[in-house]
Amino acid sequence: MCYNAFMMEDTPGLWIRLMSALHGEVSANELEAYRRASLAVFELLDQAEEERLSAAADGKTPWTIPAAKQTELACTWNAFVLQTLGNAFLDADYRDHPQTRGHVPPITADQVLRFYNPVEGWITRAQSAHANPAYRIDVTVPSPIPVWSEVEPCPNSHLHGMLDATRAIRDHAQAAMNIVENATGLTEEQEKQRGKIREIFAAASSKARYADDMHRQNPSREVHETIEGYLKTAIEQFYLLGQYAALPQTVPLHAPAIAPPVALPLSSLPGQGGFDPWCLTSALARKAYARDREAKQAVDTLWKIDPDPARTLMILSEITAAYTRGDITYATDRFNKPIGYFFCCPWGTVYQVVRPVTLGGVRLAPLQQFVYDVTAEGYNLGVPFRRQIKIGDYRPTTEFEYGDPNEEPDH
Repeated sequence: MCYNAFMMEDTPGLWIRLMSALHGEVSANELEAYRRASLAVFELLDQAEEERLSAAADGKTPWTIPAAKQTELACTWNAFVLQTLGNAFLDADYRDHPQTRGHVPPITADQVLRFYNPVEGWITRAQSAHANPAYRIDVTVPSPIPVWSEVEPCPNSHLHGMLDATRAIRDHAQAAMNIVENATGLTEEQEKQRGKIREIFAAASSKARYADDMHRQNPSREVHETIEGYLKTAIEQFYLLGQYAALPQTVPLHAPAIAPPVALPLSSLPGQGGFDPWCLTSALARKAYARDREAKQAVDTLWKIDPDPARTLMILSEITAAYTRGDITYATDRFNKPIGYFFCCPWGTVYQVVRPVTLGGVRLAPLQQFVYDVTAEGYNLGVPFRRQIKIGDYRPTTEFEYGDPNEEPDH
């Protein structure tokens, strides 16, 4: 079982706690724990950049650097960008709201965790590639940046964090570009790939510079949203650029054909013969709760309330197809132990993304964890029925809920 929550001690003083409560903010203790891991990330980046320079001095190009080293550089870049973004967002919030330092709005906590959560996975892969010349990565690279939190427009502190992070990321992107630019003896195809890398760098740098020039202390909502769009695009492009500079042979020279998502056929609907009411439930949870009378009643109630079970099953079929293709897998912790399932009815499996994929209309990036959260909790109190791809940082917990439609949800 697992539960996505901000489980942090509340250590700031009474006044800060009071102000944070008045502003609806949450403790940043867990986020600060992730920030403390920054040293490992930046040491890894320094090591990678020194090795890249050393390889260039030995006459190697980004195309001829050994495959494991290329993978190490790409994974290190991803860890660096995500750690930098998380740190910058925290710093910006504390700077903009010193009266609640140590606490952040829930949307900021969500966004920062989306940055921090994959960092350890990228570090582990970078170090594995460094140690093993035969290393083969188990997720797809290049990888898109994790999905941005859903808030429009973003808070001012997010904008300030993006501006600060973009400046730092751009400087290191320029260092990687210098190696690409100085490469000699390239084939015709490699020259074309270098041209695409230059194009991405130029576009990212242009948008970053334009956003920087547009920004003032308190921009209007329209200007704020314009700057936000430019910065997000620039960050996404810099994130890919660093990976392409490490893995230049992966640069696409032609637009790939976009295949429509493939889903498995729908199972029968509730009330029809052969329908399995436990189809949303993890195999582990099904084994644990199949004989639990309250659990069975909770599952049956969920399907009775569901206003569009066909839609619910269609998203389930997308997830099943993605698992079959190898786009997603069962999530494990850092010790490679299965995390399990979500704590609330219908107790769905916790997955981890292997390759970029879109499920239920949500774009997912490698190393992100998610559950398919379908719930009627609070439905009789006016809370809408929910079916959503719920991205989070999932961990084992003793929490357990039946998803009572007569109770307000607490997750």
